[in-house]
Amino acid sequence: MYKMNLWKTITTLLICMLFFIGCSDDEYTLHLTIDGKGRISLNNKDFDTSATVVYEDNEVVTVRYSNTYDEWEFEKYTGDLTGTSSSKSLTMTSDKHFTAIFSLVNSVSINGKVYDSNSVAIQNVTVTSGSGTNQVTAITNLYGAYSMNNVPVPSNKRVYLKFIKNGFADQSYYFDKEKSDMSLENIILLREYNLEIQNNFYNSGSTAPIPGIYTLTENSVKVVSASHSNSLTFDKWSGDIPSSENALSNSISITMDMNRTISADFLQFTSYSIQLNWNSNHGTVAQIPEGDILVEGSDIYLSNNPEEDYVFSHWLDSQGQLFDTETLNFSLNENVEYTCVFIEKSYRLTLEKSGEGSYRIDPVSDTLVFLKDTQIILTAIPASGWIFRRWDGSVRSSNQKVSFVMDANKTVFLVFEQPNATFMGQVTDGNNDGLENVKVMGGNQSTLTDENGFFLLDKASLPNNSDTMTILFAKHGYCLHSEICSVYDQIQVNVFPQLSKTCLMLESIIQTLKILSGQTSDVLAFDIDANNQPNLSEVLFMMQHVADY
Repeated sequence: MYKMNLWKTITTLLICMLFFIGCSDDEYTLHLTIDGKGRISLNNKDFDTSATVVYEDNEVVTVRYSNTYDEWEFEKYTGDLTGTSSSKSLTMTSDKHFTAIFSLVNSVSINGKVYDSNSVAIQNVTVTSGSGTNQVTAITNLYGAYSMNNVPVPSNKRVYLKFIKNGFADQSYYFDKEKSDMSLENIILLREYNLEIQNNFYNSGSTAPIPGIYTLTENSVKVVSASHSNSLTFDKWSGDIPSSENALSNSISITMDMNRTISADFLQFTSYSIQLNWNSNHGTVAQIPEGDILVEGSDIYLSNNPEEDYVFSHWLDSQGQLFDTETLNFSLNENVEYTCVFIEKSYRLTLEKSGEGSYRIDPVSDTLVFLKDTQIILTAIPASGWIFRRWDGSVRSSNQKVSFVMDANKTVFLVFEQPNATFMGQVTDGNNDGLENVKVMGGNQSTLTDENGFFLLDKASLPNNSDTMTILFAKHGYCLHSEICSVYDQIQVNVFPQLSKTCLMLESIIQTLKILSGQTSDVLAFDIDANNQPNLSEVLFMMQHVADY
């Protein structure tokens, strides 16, 4: 048997030699790995990614590289092909494997480890840096370790890393680094837990934050509070409440060391509705406390605020009962409805007068209360023997007819006066010395001279139907003296009389009465009721003072 096998082997070798056919494998495989971003040409065939190519035995493969990608450059070959030349040859006498290494022009190599807050290594954490075509990614191994090449360094020299792992909060890390290899300190990722907040009375009771599921980092503290409407009261918290917290407190702090579900529990009260009605163009209504549905026994306070052109009139309840107080206070023991009524703003006109006369008002009003911006026309009508002087107060004018707008409460004074004149001067004796305490009389006025004999007889009424007026000057021991002055309404007359002692006093009075009355007989008669008696007021005035003499 052994000889036969040997013979077969020799025969096979001879046949191979005769026909120039090799007896070993006639093809080999070339394994190309591209590390980074670049292009490799194998016998003028381009590859941008790792590839496997089959070649014949002893075939020569020409290897070239090109820097096709911006910011990337060829660094070296490793494996069955080494060096840095732009063109290399490789003879395929066996299976070959080489790596073409391209590196980012401005980059660093980084390695490090990732742990949780208990210093336990975290596997399968995705570590990324850069963006777009320059993004680099690594995955941590069983020991939490990762290694990254060609991590891009931005122009500001701040390298950015992001760590992502389900169940943990994403973490970003920045560091300043020039191009060099470096090993980072350990990165700690915090776990994420869900806090679910529930509320069975969501429409009435409220929580902060509102009901929902919130993802929070481990050991973070979340303050949760509950508040109730006027139809509910807060009872307690239930669920995964930390043992350190009081479940009966409106506000509790939740430490997120696990997934937690908590519920705000409320108790419902008997409640009643409040319906308020008003014209929003005329004003507003405020309610304390607010709410359309409130707990039985709640103390309710209602107030109003009219718009500029309106005023509050009254409240009206659902039974038609009227309330004229501006505010309402009541205890809620049933469903209630109130209507607030506003009316257009109005103002009161107050008219006062002095002297004799009347007025006419347009528009006519018995109450003298007018809506805002009403135009008022007033006309003064003096009585017989009287003169209209002026309007005073809220309206100032000397015109007999005035108009104004009611934009506030107004008080208007109407002044009527009898025709009058003002007399002033100095009374002296025969030596031209001023006489003190001389009684000066004219019309319905009288006054006394001062220590220097000066006097002012202001607004003395003028006699009817006469353009003259007699002014009398009287002082014990001196003759009664009279001055007849030409007068008209509101004239100012200067008088400088000189009193004499050489006369009989009573005769002086009688003579003056004769002058005033225009009578010449020794018996003087006066018709006091005669309105057309010239100088009647002076005569009467003088007769009232005869007793002084």
